[in-house]
Amino acid sequence: MLPIFILLAVMDGLAAYAIVFVSLLVHEAGHLVAAKMNRMRVRSVTILPYGGELEISNRLEHSRKARIALALGGPIATLLILVLAHVISFPGSDDVIRIQLLILLVNLLPILPLDGGQALLAWMEREDSKYFDQTAFLVFSIGFLLVGMGILVTGLPETALLISLAIFLCLQNISVFRFRRYRRIYDQLKRNHLT
Repeated sequence: MLPIFILLAVMDGLAAYAIVFVSLLVHEAGHLVAAKMNRMRVRSVTILPYGGELEISNRLEHSRKARIALALGGPIATLLILVLAHVISFPGSDDVIRIQLLILLVNLLPILPLDGGQALLAWMEREDSKYFDQTAFLVFSIGFLLVGMGILVTGLPETALLISLAIFLCLQNISVFRFRRYRRIYDQLKRNHLT
């Protein structure tokens, strides 16, 4: 995250990033609460430039309902901050509102690995076509991000931060796409070992 800190320092945005960082912590706490309520074992929580990531043991083996609740736990926590900032006026509340709206809108985009994409994939995925569904959704996410980057380029330099976020997400999806076969083989070996 160091390059983002440097970019924000140059652009006089460290105060805004402090709000973003605290907001991300609350957002991830929402995911954590949802995971615990659904008896999911959380291995780690990592804060990344676009948000955070929970590493959960056997995430895909949990019920569809539990995975949707997990995906929506963060946006619900962000929505609570947004409501509080609307109800309680304090210095900087307008900045908090704007940042919560941005976090909420970005996280609810229907692409992986964002919360909206996670919830939509869990809702759409069928057991008999799980791997096809995951692959198709990865391809959709990559395409969505490439089109988004093409549109965002027209707004440079104001959209530089959003473009860097889109590049990061696209690279992450490409990485998952490249290793999807290994995930399937691992799941098959695990199933064979258990039976």
